[in-house]
Formats: sequence, C-alpha cells, structure tokens
Amino acid sequence: MVFGWLHDARAEEPTLDTADGLDACRDFEAKNARELADWQKQQPSVPYQYPPPDVVLGAPWGPFLKGLGSTGELLVASVVPHFGAQFRGDTPAATISWPWSLPIGPALTCSRRQGSFTVQKHRPNRLLFEPGIVSSNRGTGLFVRLGYRFLYHPSDWVVGVGGGLGSTAEITGNREPFRLSLGPEAVLQFGHCCDSGYFTLTARYDHFFAGEVRDTVGGNLGFVYF
Repeated sequence: MVFGWLHDARAEEPTLDTADGLDACRDFEAKNARELADWQKQQPSVPYQYPPPDVVLGAPWGPFLKGLGSTGELLVASVVPHFGAQFRGDTPAATISWPWSLPIGPALTCSRRQGSFTVQKHRPNRLLFEPGIVSSNRGTGLFVRLGYRFLYHPSDWVVGVGGGLGSTAEITGNREPFRLSLGPEAVLQFGHCCDSGYFTLTARYDHFFAGEVRDTVGGNLGFVYF
C-alpha cells in the first residue's frame, strides 16, 4: 500500500524536460522563449485590479512571510554553516564554515518542468568565498578561503562531481601567524539537477607557506543553494 502511494505520488510530479551541453542549453532556452511568447499571445486580456493591502494585525506580515517561504532554501544555504573535521599534522580539529559560491559562465545543463516556462540552469564554473572557524587543542582560529570550483552534474545524475583549487588565509589563532596556503579540493554534489538546493561533501588539502604545522587535510558537509 505504501509503495503504491509512492508510485502514485511520483506519477503526479511534473516531468522534467532537460538538455545537456553548451549548444543544447542555448537551443533549449531559445525554444523556451518561443513557447512562452506563443503562450502569452493566446492569453485573454484581463483588466487591471488594484491589489488590496496584504496586512495581518495592521502590519505587512503577509509579504514578509511569503518572501521567507519563497526564499527559504537560499536563507538556509546562506546562514546554516557546513560542519567538518580536519587534521593539522597529527592534531584533529573541528571546523564550521560558510562556503558561498558564485556560478559564472555558460550553463552546461538545463531543465524545465513540463507546464512551466522557467528554465533552471547549472553553471559548472564557480568562484568560492568561504569564511570559517577552526578549533583544536592548539586553540581556535579564523580563516577565509578564496578559490575556484568546477562541478559536472548532468541532468540524469543524482550526484555531481567536481574539484577546485584555492588559497586559505588563516587570520588568527591555533598558535600560528597570519599565513596563506595553496591546495586542491574534491567535491560531491548530492541532488537532482537543475533545481536549487543540494548537499555538498568536500575533501581538501592545504599546504601553508609559513607556520609550525604546514599541511592540513580535512573535509566538510553542508547545504548549498547552487
């Protein structure tokens, strides 16, 4: 009975139209624009109705709550940290960080739910800005990482794969001076492309150019919007 309900629920979900590849995504967007223009031409004209105030107890709580509902994933991804662990030489450490990424460049994968004209895009190239805190028996310190990531996530994959390169600036703490590193990372992205909202698992190595402990290895897990 339960499996039958799950099957029926999945059958009711809108089917995804997808495209993979740079040229395919460009053609997909052009097709979507044409179909949207044709659909708009078929809609009857509706006279404008002045909207009534959307207030609760005299305050504009309606728009506020609607805004939170429509941007909930973005808020969670921006505020809730990623939790991780790290080895600083032989010393274990705990980390929390906020890895914010900016997708740039052309889309490599596109999707659209049938019955919708909203095209979701997956841009594989990302710029990374990640402030965070690391704590061990050597103390607690602050760090910021700047880097580049490439995430490959075709439309029929549930897990995307990628990697990147970046530099971590340890600002203070952990008995180390201000210092910079250079190191690679590997990333797994869990979710269905190309809707927003994913979990990412990151493994990272950093080699620092100063300080007592020059090599660190670690990883973290958390929720991201893109």
